[in-house]
Amino acid sequence: MSWDVRVWKETRPMPRVFAVDNDSRTVSWKQVHCADEDKELQKLLQNNFDLLCGEQIKPDNPRRWLLIKREMPVPDPATTANRWSIDFFFVAQDGMPTFVECKRYKDTRARREVVGQMLEYAANGQYYWDKEILRKYGEGTASGKLSEGITTLTRDNSQTVDAFLDSLIAKLKVGEIRLIFYGGITVRAPQYCRISQQSNGTR
Repeated sequence: MSWDVRVWKETRPMPRVFAVDNDSRTVSWKQVHCADEDKELQKLLQNNFDLLCGEQIKPDNPRRWLLIKREMPVPDPATTANRWSIDFFFVAQDGMPTFVECKRYKDTRARREVVGQMLEYAANGQYYWDKEILRKYGEGTASGKLSEGITTLTRDNSQTVDAFLDSLIAKLKVGEIRLIFYGGITVRAPQYCRISQQSNGTR
């Protein structure tokens, strides 16, 4: 297996956020750190996709998001059965597969283990997922209205589900994906990263 991954890193913490009152005076908001990944970070993101800040990825054409599945199943190469899951699997309006993992602010594993785990999950998804799997999960998340979700995402009334999923699968199969770590990990999302997987004959 070989990897060609491009990542932009941001080492500065997020600047403070201020509110302005009616007298034009500013008040600094208190920073709040999540203590529970599942109950806080994931729920917050599920209800607010814009927290992924698509304008930071492409300022002249901010990325928008369609959720394919929360807790996206990932197969184990040894058995091909689903064993792990990615917190969120999104797709942007250009068909870019986007993997999102939520981690606590104090999670010391983030710099090494979580990044490596995410890359491994992405490689397995690249190998095992196909259009019908993504259609099934997408329709389930959209309550049977995937077509409407894609139209809203792309702002193109002529975009069909099949054509959009074909674009998504094409990027996935060549390893053109985006990885986002949400919640206290100081890694800025790249435009995309590319994962190339060379078969060793074991699967």
